[in-house]
This record gives sequence, C-alpha cells and structure tokens, in this order.
Amino acid sequence: MKLTHFLFTTLTAPIALCTAALAAPETISAYLPCNGTAMQGSVVRPVRTQQFAELHQAVVQRFAALPKEKQEAINKKGSPDHLMEYDADLWPDKAEYETYAAAWKNTQLARLADVYVGMKDDGNNIYSVISGTKDTKGGIMPLTIGSLRYDAGKNVWISNNGELTGKEFSADASYDFGAQTGNEWTMEKKDSLSTLREMLRLTKTTDGKAVYLFYSLIERSSISGRVIANHGYAIIFPITTASARATRPGQK
Repeated sequence: MKLTHFLFTTLTAPIALCTAALAAPETISAYLPCNGTAMQGSVVRPVRTQQFAELHQAVVQRFAALPKEKQEAINKKGSPDHLMEYDADLWPDKAEYETYAAAWKNTQLARLADVYVGMKDDGNNIYSVISGTKDTKGGIMPLTIGSLRYDAGKNVWISNNGELTGKEFSADASYDFGAQTGNEWTMEKKDSLSTLREMLRLTKTTDGKAVYLFYSLIERSSISGRVIANHGYAIIFPITTASARATRPGQK
C-alpha cells in the first residue's frame, strides 16, 4: 500500500499579481506574479498524527492479507495523496473508518523551507521563472523550476526534457492539500532505457486563501522498474495573510 510522502529572502520589489495592463498570460497570472516580481511562499509536506499512523497500520495489515486482484482494485480507486475511500474489506466495522477519516482530517502541513517565485517576460510570449531559496551557506539558489520557461502562445512549459502540455485540474476535500482547482501540465517520455514523467501544477484553494505550486519529476528504469530519479515539492503561497505559517487551507 502506498503511503503519502511528500526556501527565505526579503524582496525589495513589490509583491503583486499581474494585471491585464501588463498583457500577462492569463493561465499563470491568476497564480503567480508575471511582471518580474516574486511572492514568498513555503515548501510544505503533510504530517499525520500518531493516531492516524496507528489506525493506518491496521489498514496496511488488512490490505496485505487481501488477494492480489482486490489489492489492485483498491489501488486503482485510490491515490496516496487522498483520503482512502471506505472499503468493507479494509474496515469491517464502518465506525472504525469514520474514526480513521476524522484522524486524517487532523493532518497538518509542515513548513520545510521559505521560497520566492515569480515570472518575467523574456519576449515573444516566453516567460522565465524567478525563484530562490537559502542554501546551507546562507546564499540564494534557484529552485528546480527555475530552469523551466512558459510559452504563453502555446500554453506549454518547456523543460530540458521537452514540453509539458496542460489541462484543467481539480481536487475535493479528500486531497492532502485541500479542495482546489487550477491547471496542470505534464510530459511523459518512454524509451528502451527509462520512462520519465514531469509535472507542474498551479492551483488556488476553493476558499480563496492560498495558491499552490506543485512540481515533480520521476524516472524509472524500463528494465527493472527501479526509480532512477525522483524529485518534487509542494509550495503554498498564502494570499489572505502576510503570515508564512502553514496549516491546512481553511483551518485556523
């Protein structure tokens, strides 16, 4: 059974979302500044309670005892970053599932590092990423997404691996980071050596309190299935408070 796993600088430039007067690409200007400025956020990851961990361990044990076909059916229905759906084989007593779901709702987002992210117009409908975080020596280094560019004319992100094409994204309250909607761009490459999947997602929570940026890259060997590269993070940008404190969107 899969378990969920998931930079700080003072900016002198004003932090503000792009306006129509700047002719910014609407697809990203709803989430990030596109006028050469940046906004501060935090890299975060979900942290479960001890109660949830104990309840989940019991579920894992029941899952391991199920036939392979049933395990595959459950995995197809669920996702490691969502609350699991009720299944009678995993929770013979439905009341236990209600306790499990209530414990899951106490998940908090732990802040790992402070970052800043924005976009700037390079001309010809191409936008590059402004990003940074403090390194271990106190200097500023760009995030991985700093190598990406956005082609507003084609609505694609360009990486060293190819073009990430877009589609709409939505998640309900069962998602680790809360209910939200936005856009997601993905790219997948397969050859005789490996399969590589790269993703960038920009969303806004349905309560209007935060913007998220998600990035991931995973590459697996085509021969062994072993993970060759696995990199990713979630960044939250609060938009109703100057505080960098991170909790589940909608919680106080």
